[in-house]
Amino acid sequence: MFLIRCQTVFFCALVGALVLGLSGCAPAPQDSTPYQVSNASIRTPLPGRTVTAGYFDFKNNSDGIVTIVGVSSDIAKRIEMHTIKKVGEQMRMRPLPELDVEPGAQVTFTSGGKHLMLFDAELAESPSILKIELANGVVVEAPFQHTELIDAD
Repeated sequence: MFLIRCQTVFFCALVGALVLGLSGCAPAPQDSTPYQVSNASIRTPLPGRTVTAGYFDFKNNSDGIVTIVGVSSDIAKRIEMHTIKKVGEQMRMRPLPELDVEPGAQVTFTSGGKHLMLFDAELAESPSILKIELANGVVVEAPFQHTELIDAD
């Protein structure tokens, strides 16, 4: 009887240790969102103007390189990605047809660097939606907040 009880306790302890050990071997949970967009904002155009700039942060949480191939929104007829490059002694704005984002990397579209140019922009009272088009066919959406131009910009 004592041996049967010891075998039962030993068996239960062995099963428990295996279950706990195997649960420690499980892969770490990954972020369920492969791509994240944050801080999406658009400058309110100056009075009488329909061209303005937009900004956002894009994080690639996936395991592969992703390529941003386009950006759109219901508030502009056309949106282009641009970058600033030094040409001779001057900084020049140049179109950025696409942008590769490495796995785990974040790219920032900001004033003075990569940014969006919105043409024929008409802002609505409510926040707009920014749509980031990827080469793999995925479209990532985020609210586009409106911000005023400030002197530091």
